[in-house]
Amino acid sequence: MNKRKRKSAGGLQTVIEMDLTTKRKQTVDGGPGKDVSRDERIAALESANRELQSLVEYRSRLLARLAHELRNPLTSILGFAEILLNYEELTTAQREFCQKIQNSAMQIESNLVLLSDLARFESGGPSLSVEEFSLRDALHQTCTVLKRQAAKQSTSITWRADGDMPMLISDRSKIRQLLYSFITNAISRSPSGAAVLASAGSHGEAFFVTIEDEGAEPFGSLPGPGDINANSLSSSIGTAELGVAVGQKLLRVLGARLSYAAREPRGLKVTIEIPRRPADLSA
Repeated sequence: MNKRKRKSAGGLQTVIEMDLTTKRKQTVDGGPGKDVSRDERIAALESANRELQSLVEYRSRLLARLAHELRNPLTSILGFAEILLNYEELTTAQREFCQKIQNSAMQIESNLVLLSDLARFESGGPSLSVEEFSLRDALHQTCTVLKRQAAKQSTSITWRADGDMPMLISDRSKIRQLLYSFITNAISRSPSGAAVLASAGSHGEAFFVTIEDEGAEPFGSLPGPGDINANSLSSSIGTAELGVAVGQKLLRVLGARLSYAAREPRGLKVTIEIPRRPADLSA
């Protein structure tokens, strides 16, 4: 510590100067200003990271368990609704009620698939269950499920598909979820009185699904694959946007590709290119 005197308006003033070297030494060796060591900070961060990872894993298991528990009674509802519609003599009103039950149950089923996909993506990614099926039927079923949702928003949904398309060899459930995600987004983007058109065709070994809407919101504002996790369920991201984010991840799983272009005077045209079979089965 150094002392020196200087003159001021009020007379002599003693100024005490502390050597910077001494101050730094006190900070390192001890005292109120002692810093936490680098190793201690790293250890604390690692401990917090392990705790967060444990919570994420627990949440993923909870989502998967919840989806599984809800899917069992839902399967029964869908089964009985199908029996009533196909094998029972119903009045027009009864048939309409049964169709509403079936459509609502199928919509809930799609949301449960979304929950399951969230859990699987957080735990490393879902696997494929490959089978041969008709893309035309998958598109028809998806649009049928979404008709009620479109009607609630005063929009309409129509679909068409080439009649000579070959069978698709892929994961039926994930293809339907992919279509459901992007068609739902098209409906949510569309203003009252607008129409959504979904069409499907094939060329060579590729299938193409085109979804056109009349919305004005730019596509670039939607969340990307990196934005999707279970936290999104409690954030401001809506179900449609959340579904699109999951859909973008499903594109990679299925080996599909996405392109989009603006429509005139407004709207968006989304094209999904799906390989006839996953890449690992094509060899």
